[in-house]
Amino acid sequence: MDTTVALKREQVRRKRLWRLAAVLAVMATWFWGRFLSGSPLLPRPPSLGDEAVFWLPGVAIILLLGLVLVLPMVSNSKSPHVIYRPEQIDVGFQDVVGLGRVVEEVDHTLRIMLDHETFRTEMGGRPRRGVLFEGPPGTGKTHLAKALAKEAGVPFLFVSATAF
Repeated sequence: MDTTVALKREQVRRKRLWRLAAVLAVMATWFWGRFLSGSPLLPRPPSLGDEAVFWLPGVAIILLLGLVLVLPMVSNSKSPHVIYRPEQIDVGFQDVVGLGRVVEEVDHTLRIMLDHETFRTEMGGRPRRGVLFEGPPGTGKTHLAKALAKEAGVPFLFVSATAF
């Protein structure tokens, strides 16, 4: 992997860690303030008053109707895809045979995509944002895509076209 790509990934990782630290610091400050003031750590539900007996059943019915409408949509939106992490993929570019020129082109595209900062500053262009393999069944498109995902160190998302 190129050092520029590794440096960029490390910068992104550190930025995420700083964000997480900031969120945790805010939460810790809130809990510590509640602890020092003698208040319970978790907030209590609000008191609804005596008139809640009249309007609370209506709100409950509206919420139940909303759930009845939303739950079928949420349960039907599950995608039947499979994600393979880079360490789970056992195919590399050296395992792809019979597609010599195509593998070279894919490798070249991968290097440009991974080193997009240099491409942009030195050549003044925008690198490709993805790769589309097309062809008849059984020509090695999925095999090459798995190898590409492993070489790039990114997850491979397998989705069958019939799942759409």
